[in-house]
Amino acid sequence: RGHPKSKPFVDRVMGFYYGDGKIWVRNYQILEQTATTAKEAAVQKKLTGQAHSTSLIEIGPRFVLDPIRIFRGSFGGQTLFVNEDFVNPNVARSQEKKEKGDRYVRRKGAERKRKVREREIKENVPVDPLADVFQ
Repeated sequence: RGHPKSKPFVDRVMGFYYGDGKIWVRNYQILEQTATTAKEAAVQKKLTGQAHSTSLIEIGPRFVLDPIRIFRGSFGGQTLFVNEDFVNPNVARSQEKKEKGDRYVRRKGAERKRKVREREIKENVPVDPLADVFQ
């Protein structure tokens, strides 16, 4: 108790929650507070029925797990769960690049059509007989 390097005992609890298809993990500290005076203890006991109060304080770390696949064994075996909503980041990235490539192809196609249309307009313009009068 009186050793300089001794640390106070901290009681902790971990919470695992499942929501939105994800596993949310939180780390809490159990904090028990006792009243410092007899009057506070009496008021606390009258309100809650206990002389001390217990509360949880989130101390971290906290994180979210997005399960993709759960196997029967440690690293393989029969598949117990597959997340159908999961999209591999590589697939999403390649889809994004493909969409950018499609935009480029459409832009170049429109550019070619515009040049052909301009050429056709130049070829089909009638000759102006008065074009060289003021030269």
